[in-house]
Amino acid sequence: MKKSVNRKWFSPMIKICLFAFFILILFIILLLGYRFIVQQQIKQESAEVIENGGISELKAINVNGDKQYILVEGKDKEKPFCLFLHGGPGSPFPYGVSARTLYPEITENCVAVYYDQRGSGKSFNKKLTNTTLTLSQFTEDANIIVDYIREHYQQEKIFVIGQSFGTVIGTQLVSNYPEKFYAYLGISQLTNTSKGQELGYSWLQDEAIANGDKKTLRILEDIGKGPYLAKDEDQFSDLINQYKGMNYFDDTIKKVNLFDLIKGAFTSPDYSLQDLYKAFISGPQFSLIKSQELKKEIILTNFFDSVKSIDIPVYFIQGKYDKQTNYEIAKQYYEILDAPDGKEFITLEHSAHYPNTLDSTLMNDTIKKMLEDNYF
Repeated sequence: MKKSVNRKWFSPMIKICLFAFFILILFIILLLGYRFIVQQQIKQESAEVIENGGISELKAINVNGDKQYILVEGKDKEKPFCLFLHGGPGSPFPYGVSARTLYPEITENCVAVYYDQRGSGKSFNKKLTNTTLTLSQFTEDANIIVDYIREHYQQEKIFVIGQSFGTVIGTQLVSNYPEKFYAYLGISQLTNTSKGQELGYSWLQDEAIANGDKKTLRILEDIGKGPYLAKDEDQFSDLINQYKGMNYFDDTIKKVNLFDLIKGAFTSPDYSLQDLYKAFISGPQFSLIKSQELKKEIILTNFFDSVKSIDIPVYFIQGKYDKQTNYEIAKQYYEILDAPDGKEFITLEHSAHYPNTLDSTLMNDTIKKMLEDNYF
């Protein structure tokens, strides 16, 4: 009798599981079908760009013994070239190889070179070791890419645009090799992370007291005033994010939809399913979790001491509410930076670390102005 009852219960469960499995397979097929259709549309757009005198091509380059990828895209190949250095490390967004056709407002004014850095996205290589993930290595990698662009596309000089972690590479790059560049633009410019953590600690403490947030106060007491490395840094960043220091919003400003920064990767014709896994899993795990020495090197970076002058025009775009690459510290660095060819500091009034869409026009206008003022 008992076996009969079990069989009656077991049979419907099998049917439910099979139905759920069928729905899952159908959902995956639909997603892959949608991905294929969008990829074909992107390829068609790229073909039209090329037919109309532009450029849209993926390149694999041997960079210091590592195979790395760039996407070169512009509506007019006679326009100046701009190398984009994405954030991360390990996360090639938003300006990575998966960005084909995503930023027409950029490719209208220049030839954009989107670059998946060492250990990121399409350039991720499981044979990489922690010893190759150093800031000097990233900088020399970028220098190889710059020389490739200059030689292959016959450019005497190019522009460099870095965002967040990319500003560390960008700042070192233009400081070391100013003769190769027209100008540098840093978005969410990193300058002195440990000093930024110090200011962030005081800010968080004030915010927590004002909000009666005893839990945050206890965490701050436990981790101390920094500098924060390893798990303490993760906790500190979580608190910064919790109090809108990375993604600001209020009653009039909507929060940045972070999915918008990465969604292009899912339909990119330049990203295989394996590349997607590298971009979202392998790269971040390797660069942010396993490579603790790289993380430490980033946190201890201090451009106040190491880069006191830059011999090309410099532009900083910084979110007013940014506590990750601290706005106040970035402004202080800008003020002491010796830039004999000119410098400009632009404040995004609606943004923290992630630029808000309300500030998109200002960002695009700044890029356009930099190109117009310095391309000759």
